[in-house]
Amino acid sequence: MKKTGLFMALLLGVLLWTLSAAAETAPDLTGECEFGLCATTRKATSMTDGKYTTYWESKKIRNPYVTISSPQPVYGLYLCFRRMPESYEVQIRTGSEEEGAAGWETAVQGETRFQHVFIPLNGEQSVRIYATQETALQMGFNEIFVFGRGDVPDWVQRWEETEDKADVMFVMAHPDDELIFLGGAIPYYDTQLEKRVVVAYLSWSNTTRRSEALNGLWSMGVRHYPEFGGFRDSYSTRAKDAYKKLGKDKVLSWLTGLYRKHRPEAVVTHDLNGEYGHGQHKMTADACIQCLTTAADPAAYPDAAPGSAPWQVKKLYVHLYGDETEQTRFDWTQPLSAFGGKTGLELAAGAYALHKTQEGAEVKIRGKWHKLSVEVTGAAYPNTAFGLYASQVGPDETHTDFLEHIPAEE
Repeated sequence: MKKTGLFMALLLGVLLWTLSAAAETAPDLTGECEFGLCATTRKATSMTDGKYTTYWESKKIRNPYVTISSPQPVYGLYLCFRRMPESYEVQIRTGSEEEGAAGWETAVQGETRFQHVFIPLNGEQSVRIYATQETALQMGFNEIFVFGRGDVPDWVQRWEETEDKADVMFVMAHPDDELIFLGGAIPYYDTQLEKRVVVAYLSWSNTTRRSEALNGLWSMGVRHYPEFGGFRDSYSTRAKDAYKKLGKDKVLSWLTGLYRKHRPEAVVTHDLNGEYGHGQHKMTADACIQCLTTAADPAAYPDAAPGSAPWQVKKLYVHLYGDETEQTRFDWTQPLSAFGGKTGLELAAGAYALHKTQEGAEVKIRGKWHKLSVEVTGAAYPNTAFGLYASQVGPDETHTDFLEHIPAEE
């Protein structure tokens, strides 16, 4: 009996050790690695310093590449692209240089749907990221992280495809607008309520701000990749001027396509007055209104989202729209169980802190300059208040839910 008890104790110890080892976080090997670069004027440290505001990129050449040599086995690469080629591979070293047989073979075909990509590997120590398209191009990274064996840290993004069918679509002009002017709406609907959410940005301004958008959304629990319109960020005070700079038909065609492609039940967007007067905010709100009609009309923008049928959005909410007594209002200071008791406001503020390019940015509110923030700007233009601009399902009664009167799909 004693031997049996001892054996069981040893077996339990081994099991606990195995589980503990399996639960260990993968070490970050980036600082131990040597990086080989193709034609470039930039240093590798620009993509390994943990700062998304710095970057490495190649010159415009055929088949640009980055090689990574690690003293320890590599089990994962996290690639945050600045310039992504149309096709690329992660390759592993074969043979030895001493024998004159060194070469490269494909380990993984590169993922091109997402700008931040995690690629699992099998313990190789010499790998290469290699652009395979047969034209001269630049390849670049805001960041590269190299990981050893273990559980990948939670902050490493492993995106899923954008939702095919959206319960709620949030349409914003720029990255960080969704935090300042929507408060906790995205984590509340996406993760707390487990609704199908699509976040769409008209303009991502530059690659750093695109990375910041992804970092912020990921920190709030969003796992389905957002839509980026790719329009340039240009300031104006009138929607008319904003349309003129970008091309009105291009904007309306893009958004018509999003409505048809993702079939949102409800859409939420900017203030008609552009919050503090930004012309692209005004234009985005106006486009959301116009596309209620164009997306439902098969004759309007027939080339938008090829293969998608016309779609009638059931509800459109506009930030700050209408009489206060009829607005849908939220309390973003309530704890959310899906986030361990953090509030929607705390999550939005934490996500905004990841937008490093916006540190120190200011906006003029009632004649005085104020630092842009979720707490200050989001209070001056309350990120808790939204008006029902249009509805196919009647007026709201409770004024507490974007999806009121829309039955949940089975």
